[in-house]
Amino acid sequence: MSQRLEVRPFTGSPTQWNTFAKQCGASFRCAWRALALWQLDHHLLHRMRRLDIGQSVGGEWVKVGQCAVGIGRKHRVFADSLQLLPEHGHCWTIAMEAVLLHLGPGDYHYGSQWNMEVPRQDALRDIAGLKVSGVEAITLDVVDFRQWPDWPAYLRNVSNNAKRNARRATDSFPGMGMELRQGLSALRSGRALWSLRARMARRKKIDLSGARTLLRYALRMLALDREAFTAILSVAGQPMAGFSGIDFGGRTYFLEGGSSDTNNGTNWHLLLAMLQRAFDRHPQGCLIMGAQYASQPRDEGLAFSRRQIRVIAVETSEVRFSFHPPAIRLVGGTDMMPNNADAGTDELAAAARLGEKGLLQA
Repeated sequence: MSQRLEVRPFTGSPTQWNTFAKQCGASFRCAWRALALWQLDHHLLHRMRRLDIGQSVGGEWVKVGQCAVGIGRKHRVFADSLQLLPEHGHCWTIAMEAVLLHLGPGDYHYGSQWNMEVPRQDALRDIAGLKVSGVEAITLDVVDFRQWPDWPAYLRNVSNNAKRNARRATDSFPGMGMELRQGLSALRSGRALWSLRARMARRKKIDLSGARTLLRYALRMLALDREAFTAILSVAGQPMAGFSGIDFGGRTYFLEGGSSDTNNGTNWHLLLAMLQRAFDRHPQGCLIMGAQYASQPRDEGLAFSRRQIRVIAVETSEVRFSFHPPAIRLVGGTDMMPNNADAGTDELAAAARLGEKGLLQA
């Protein structure tokens, strides 16, 4: 297949978008209804551009990727990555250059704390007319289930301390029960989860905004629907531990949780139950426990607890950059600066043929 890539507006359905995103291993932030939520962290007013990436082969369009970019007044934000089929992952630089030529010059933001791609700043620097202005290194804590053949093998590898704590809950509260709700029904678990989070925040002396936390929780349930869930572990009607996450493709994401007490083992009991649920759902998938920005202080207690469930570190980054494509020398010696491939002339369309560049091995 030729390495010339073209970019077109996406014209399919939300279901087609999400199905393709999962095939590419994209994060939940690339889901159709989650795109706008990701943009709210960067700019309130924006215009969403959903794009297909592909090429014409024998007169037929062959799609190899897609992406969504929020176009704001000051900058443009990818949500949150280019989504390329695994067999075309090596075409990342070519695909990004085609997308940028399509969108035109501006200031861009790429990546997020849920994106499991390799850091992309070096690949971006290979694109003509692009200048990287900032890089934030990120480390994701990931339980990669591919390391173990089955659930018992994984459980044997979990630290004895974690399993001992979980057994303490079973021995102390034989009548405890867990309720898991998905989508809109999980709104009913919001109050219990908030209460558990607030108790945990008080123990750790962390400020927690109730209104903002509850609003983001409600928006997440509305946007992700059945892929968002919350599990509450209770004893005699009293919430003891909570776990809220998202299932998207082969990955489960831990978003927030809390517990009434650190010493009764209920938090560990619930965590192991959620790990088994994620493993059973996709044995070749993973559970992403969270991310650490290099610029922020690390919670060593949290890092220690995650090591007990055998997380591995996955490096990624968020990158800020500006793109101003170089002038094109046309026949006759005139220089032109391409602004947007949508309104480009025949001469500018020729500049988007990227087949001459070598491929970056991702």
